[in-house]
Amino acid sequence: MSRLRRKETLASIMGFGFIHFEFHLIEDYMNHMETHFERELKNIEVEYDNFQKSKEVDKSEYSEEYLDHIQDSFIDNVFMFNDVYIKNYRNAQIIQLYSFFEDVLKRGCDRFASYKQTDYRVDDLKGNNDIDKVKKFLKQSAKVDFSILNPEWSFIDNFRQVRNLVVHHKGIIKNNDTVNNSDKKFNNIKSFSKGKFTLKQYVSSQNRFEIVLDNPKFFKEIVNNIESLLDKIGSKEMPLNEVK
Repeated sequence: MSRLRRKETLASIMGFGFIHFEFHLIEDYMNHMETHFERELKNIEVEYDNFQKSKEVDKSEYSEEYLDHIQDSFIDNVFMFNDVYIKNYRNAQIIQLYSFFEDVLKRGCDRFASYKQTDYRVDDLKGNNDIDKVKKFLKQSAKVDFSILNPEWSFIDNFRQVRNLVVHHKGIIKNNDTVNNSDKKFNNIKSFSKGKFTLKQYVSSQNRFEIVLDNPKFFKEIVNNIESLLDKIGSKEMPLNEVK
């Protein structure tokens, strides 16, 4: 009996066929939400400007107490959007994007294990986290060369650390060495934050900082890196299962 040998990609084995469409939906959702917040904040700003103009026209129409109340209401609205609505949305988006990435790779590896009938699956491996196990699985079973997956893999690892801080520490990170600046974890996050998010001094503490996700472009960068990484992994060619 003859045997036919061809090549197939990891993308086809791991089920990445509609991944770009999923990314398109994610980006549409993020753009919709960011546009909504931007529009609402702009409306508050316009209303506040109109209020200030009307106040200047006739100062005697309302009492000072009432005017102060109205002004405080505008301040409260801006605070709610910036420090509650937008903050909670972006924190949740960090968690959602990482969960999406983790789930795509985990399910892909499970598909690979079933298709190739490997002796083990991701859950059978030891690791610090699921992504660490996925990395071991891809290296051992699919022979993926992780040296070619940078800078995306390095970005994702830093993104993972940000996600963990948001989930487990409410976005608060501590600098354990403010004298010599030798805290590697803090220094790594600080370096990664440049152009992506702000590390804001937390309350009156000298060594605690809050991750403030104040740059919507960071989320686009996350999506681009995940998409590029999955493309690189998916392009790996594998021998087709033998057909007798």
